[in-house]
Amino acid sequence: MFTQQLVNGLMLGSVYALIGIGYTLVFGVLRMLNLAHATIFMAGPFVALAMIGLGVPLWIALCLGLVASALLGALLYLTAFRLIPREHALGGFVASLSFGIIIQVVVVNLYGSLPKKFPTLSQWPDLTIGSVLLSGVQLASLVVSGLLMIGLLYTIRHSRFGRNIRAIAQNPTAAALLGVAAPRAVLLVFMLSSGLAGLAGLMVALRFESISAFMGDMYAIKALAIIIIGGLGDVRGAVFAGLLLGVCEVMFQAYASAGWSEAFIWLFLIGVFLLKPEGVFGVGIKTREI
Repeated sequence: MFTQQLVNGLMLGSVYALIGIGYTLVFGVLRMLNLAHATIFMAGPFVALAMIGLGVPLWIALCLGLVASALLGALLYLTAFRLIPREHALGGFVASLSFGIIIQVVVVNLYGSLPKKFPTLSQWPDLTIGSVLLSGVQLASLVVSGLLMIGLLYTIRHSRFGRNIRAIAQNPTAAALLGVAAPRAVLLVFMLSSGLAGLAGLMVALRFESISAFMGDMYAIKALAIIIIGGLGDVRGAVFAGLLLGVCEVMFQAYASAGWSEAFIWLFLIGVFLLKPEGVFGVGIKTREI
């Protein structure tokens, strides 16, 4: 029972972590929160559903949903962030919120506000290890998200792209003088961030076989708490906090009052503010590094 709940918690935590990483990447580079993240999380599955409705095979539709999420991230950057001065504290905040609301209104007008059934990979067999039952979707999601997190952490620390965005995060003027193409690097960050959000949305859609225009709201709000707990601008913190809180939430639901599971993450957040305000991996906004 405990092991099964642990697996379920890791599944939920991997979704939180992927969304949290997306928030962290944008904040680390621009010091602005992307409030369209929740709607891009939702848009990926709806694009995939639209492709399935046109007769596109499920696998291709999922890939197109992922690509659409990344392209929405590029459009978001070009329309809501690039033209806004970094010194404008609320510019990106308000512009991304407006962008997200527009996407949500479009989806509601096309599909309505009620949940829609989403096809699943029913042909994938379940895997039983001792007393632990893993569905094919769960196993695939855990493997893909785990590999992505490891690969992203390596890329941020050891690749040229990672060095470029860390340089932009620290001092964009100095990075430009050293030859870093900041606009292109930031565009890629937005595409990567939004692609991760779309992937998380597709994982949820496949797992629960249902999507709605408001499916991203709960996950995105919790992911905001996760990036604060892990440390603003730190990808390691987003991964650690996302997995930890996903496991804790499921354990609360299994072994304590289910009503407390929703409150736990916010109680945890208050505790972090009191004991370590900069977050688990954070060193403060002034000297943070992605």
